[in-house]
Amino acid sequence: MARIPFPERESLSPETQRALSALPDLGIFRLLSLADDAFPKLIALTGGLWTDAELSPRRRELVILLVARSLNCEYEWFQHVEVAKICEISEDEIAAIDALEVASFSDDEQAILWLAQITLERGRPSDDQLAAVRAVLSDREVIELQLVVAIYSGLAAVMAGLDLELDQRSGAHELTRDQRGPRLGD
Repeated sequence: MARIPFPERESLSPETQRALSALPDLGIFRLLSLADDAFPKLIALTGGLWTDAELSPRRRELVILLVARSLNCEYEWFQHVEVAKICEISEDEIAAIDALEVASFSDDEQAILWLAQITLERGRPSDDQLAAVRAVLSDREVIELQLVVAIYSGLAAVMAGLDLELDQRSGAHELTRDQRGPRLGD
């Protein structure tokens, strides 16, 4: 059990209850719903990086897996391995991220993963590193990538700090989908 108990749904605002009902029934969402009025906005921001972003679902999930493995966040890893598979990331690619070995990825994806790692470490990419990423991604996608790192590393800190236990199942197959892939929230 997490160090802070999950709230009773009926104690939450109608907006938070509505946001929860659009998500898989997972511990992370129940825990974060304690933020009540801020929760729907957090889900809107995070969901926007899934559904409204230029950054592809594949690249987003590669970055999330990198964050999860780099921070040893088993909860995030467990949930996102299944999402990654839906986003056409192979078992071999998942194993490479698990080992934090990115050399087997294309040069473009290596550049993206290096920027994600530098961002995660709160570092400053060199001009050459940033240029390599900007040759692959639009400026908007660069910012989206950095937001994905910021949000998912923050979520990993919440999970670790509050001892969030693994769910019995992945919520990946409960997510709605559109032409881009899985959607988070409405």
